[in-house]
Amino acid sequence: MRKIIFGLFLCLFSSTVLAAESDTSVVFKANFLKHELQSYEITRTLYTLQKSDTTSMEKVRFKADVFVADSSENYFVLNWRFSRFTINTADRQLEKFIALAKPIEISCRISKPGVFMEFLDGGNVSSCLEAALPVVLAPYVNKKDSASKAQVSRIFDMRETIETLMLRTVDQFHAVYGLGYNLNEVVDVPTEVVSRFSPNPIQGIIRKKLTKIDSENHLAILSTATFLDQKQYQKALKDYLHLESAPATALDQENMGGVVMDLGTGWLLWSFDQREAVFGKNRYGELIEIQHINTIP
Repeated sequence: MRKIIFGLFLCLFSSTVLAAESDTSVVFKANFLKHELQSYEITRTLYTLQKSDTTSMEKVRFKADVFVADSSENYFVLNWRFSRFTINTADRQLEKFIALAKPIEISCRISKPGVFMEFLDGGNVSSCLEAALPVVLAPYVNKKDSASKAQVSRIFDMRETIETLMLRTVDQFHAVYGLGYNLNEVVDVPTEVVSRFSPNPIQGIIRKKLTKIDSENHLAILSTATFLDQKQYQKALKDYLHLESAPATALDQENMGGVVMDLGTGWLLWSFDQREAVFGKNRYGELIEIQHINTIP
């Protein structure tokens, strides 16, 4: 299955590689069954590139089990269980911190087509690393040196990252549901993007394009490109990099994403959201992937 998905995904941004299809439009909608369970692997990778060389990389990975707890005439209730947290980093304290993360569950209500409506208990994410905090912070109690303060700050930042990432996963998962698309038609949708460079969302536009319908395998592929408000983005990046000034041409952005959907079941098979900021020769990237367990070799 994964070979099929990757093969189709190569066509994402190609307007010339479009097979003749009898269907020219699809609606991304949930066809979930009550008490159905699907499992996904979530990865979030932060990286810095200098030209083509990777100068830093940090990868967080965890599992998400999605259970259809209830199905009524108007909505579904989904239970998300997050577990098996790991991190690939050179920071041993952060590694220890993530190893102590507890499995947690949150529930959300979505419309019958699959559009996100509300979290029922989203605050539960705060319990994931709560018990781990005293353990990893113990060595830094009463320490006032700058290195210790910086490490404590990194620990608290990581806690916020993990909590936000779980909620962001649910949001990314449901972002394409409930909408219909015509093959090769471009649709612009206003959005607000939570960026690693800014504590506040940045306004922008998501450009969506249905690039492939595979009737034989009941798959559809949607590609996206996000364009952030240039003034808001450049200010956020300058603040993040502690730059007093920089020419606008030196601060560039490249944001793309895509979804592979099983049209028969309505379950997402693969989704990625990649955001890159370019400053001079450096490229700062963030990649979030949601991948169905059955598509992983």
